Amino acid sequence: MAPSKLPDRILSTTAGTDNVLATLNYSLLALLTCLDIYSRRRIEHAALAVAEKASGALLPGETFIAAISEGSYSRIRRTTTRLRALTDRISDVRMFLRLWGLLGIWEWASEMWKNPPRDTIVMSITWAQIFASVMYQSLENGAYLAQHGVVDWPSEKQTRAWIWSSRFWAAHVALDLGRLWRLNSARQQRSVSQSPKSLAAPEDEHVDTEETKDTDIAVTRPHVHGEDDKWWRQLYVNAAYAPLTLHWSLEGGAVSDLWIGILGTSAGLVGLKHLWRENLHH
Repeated sequence: MAPSKLPDRILSTTAGTDNVLATLNYSLLALLTCLDIYSRRRIEHAALAVAEKASGALLPGETFIAAISEGSYSRIRRTTTRLRALTDRISDVRMFLRLWGLLGIWEWASEMWKNPPRDTIVMSITWAQIFASVMYQSLENGAYLAQHGVVDWPSEKQTRAWIWSSRFWAAHVALDLGRLWRLNSARQQRSVSQSPKSLAAPEDEHVDTEETKDTDIAVTRPHVHGEDDKWWRQLYVNAAYAPLTLHWSLEGGAVSDLWIGILGTSAGLVGLKHLWRENLHH
């Protein structure tokens, strides 16, 4: 596909749109947080400079009051206020698009029921992930609709729903890390146990052993590199989202807005890179 058509292709799907919006949202959050920090430090530096100059001229007991002109600081403040409003709107759009997320989870569960993984551990983890995803999406949908007056939930119930939805999201991320660990362990065991004959098989030959029949692990040599890329991509994304899910699972939070922006942007860029490559070859 021509590179000029890739943005349209990516934005034509709900997942692609959400990935683009998430990357934009988190990068803007990181930017406005940096601007806030810069503005505060400039004001503090100016105040200290004035205080140092005035301290030598003051008599004991005298008080000095100075007004610092806002100037460029007010422009930075207006910019950060507008950027924060934009990030709030983007977050709202993303949650609105996720209202239909339960349909995607249903399709995932249906596919799992029809074609379960041969590895019983992976299968158990995946069903636990499906349950966590159902709870996360249901609670987020309820809290979002209540926030907009569609559902009559008191503010306390909304707060609990937001927190518990994040906790189920955190559980999903933790389970996915466990699934990736299991896949990697199974792949290493298979690699050690492969016979010299199977290791010498042609690149396009199907390696027909019992251990390579697992649907979660590559069974043909041309797919091995692609499976490795997928495994690492999922690991990077989960590693970036893990601190964020913990942060939103706690009433007092755990990380600053700057780290939310950095980690969220990192996860988004990994996803965008994959979408770009995937659509480039279709």
